[in-house]
Amino acid sequence: MAGQHQIWQLDIVDGVTRAFSGDGYERNLNGSSASSTSFAQPSGISLSADMTELYIADSESSSIRVLVLKTGGSRLLAGGDPVYSDNLFKFGDHDGIGSEVLLQHPLGVLCTKDGQIYIADSYNHKIKKLDPASKRVSTLAGTGKAGFKDGTALEAQLSEPSGIIEAKNGRLFIADTNNSQIRYIDLSNEEPALLTLELKGVQPPTVKSKSLKRLRRRSSADTQTVTVDGGSSNEGNLSIKISLPEEYHFSKEARSKFSVETEPETAVLVDPSEGYLSPEGSAVLHFRRPSPSASVGRINCKVYYCKEDEVCLYQSLLFEVPFHEEVPESNPEEITLAYLVKPRTSTNSLQLPAAR
Repeated sequence: MAGQHQIWQLDIVDGVTRAFSGDGYERNLNGSSASSTSFAQPSGISLSADMTELYIADSESSSIRVLVLKTGGSRLLAGGDPVYSDNLFKFGDHDGIGSEVLLQHPLGVLCTKDGQIYIADSYNHKIKKLDPASKRVSTLAGTGKAGFKDGTALEAQLSEPSGIIEAKNGRLFIADTNNSQIRYIDLSNEEPALLTLELKGVQPPTVKSKSLKRLRRRSSADTQTVTVDGGSSNEGNLSIKISLPEEYHFSKEARSKFSVETEPETAVLVDPSEGYLSPEGSAVLHFRRPSPSASVGRINCKVYYCKEDEVCLYQSLLFEVPFHEEVPESNPEEITLAYLVKPRTSTNSLQLPAAR
């Protein structure tokens, strides 16, 4: 459950789905139990050869982690920051051993029959191999540059591979996302090649005339919600103003951003509906209300900020703006969405959210 930052389980006997591991906070925290473990957008999962553990591609922390099925606890295999759990900025492209490895938003992980682990290192456009015994990671395919090219594995190119499975004949099949192709590698060859699977008789999907309705985002456990009155005017401005304590600054590498949802969907028109905050943590959005009925606007903010020469952190914010029934001829509203970020200092005493 990437959005919930948890691993969930489904009991196929009683049909009940519940949280299995992870406290719901977005971070890279390994613990001995389900309630002392935190994930950061876990996106790939694979069962170990002995069926006692799960391997997790923890995308936002750019790491591969082990989830122990008996306890619900976890430990690090490769990548990520092993010291500071809130640091989700330790990413890059570097082969090596354990925590010295740098990955970038891996979305897929696979444990093969022989116990070796293969990673879809998505934003590095590579497939990598991980030996769970030594924790050594090495590049199997891809150059690190996005592209579409068949050939010798280390000279071939992919574009954000996200899924990977093993076939009976020793081949790995890869979902090459941005190329909209299925690629494969034959591990039985002395010099593996990355090739494209030919799909005979498969027609491209029909383009639908209407766009799919976006589902409302579910806030994670560490999202700070701020409610600000939207007034009763039919138009105005929403001014986002995020402040940081002294000695902190907004990250230049990972820009803070916002996105807007409204309920009902077309009751409030907001422009722009998504974008980046300024280097000072601000943005101005104009709203107009085609309908006079009461409605709600939700502005989701992802704030990335750093402490001088130390570590970078992340804060999820949600501004809820309830608009009242419109009063005719009201003056345009000037609404300020302000928040002072308070860096977390403790990672203890966290509770596992109740099963839903």
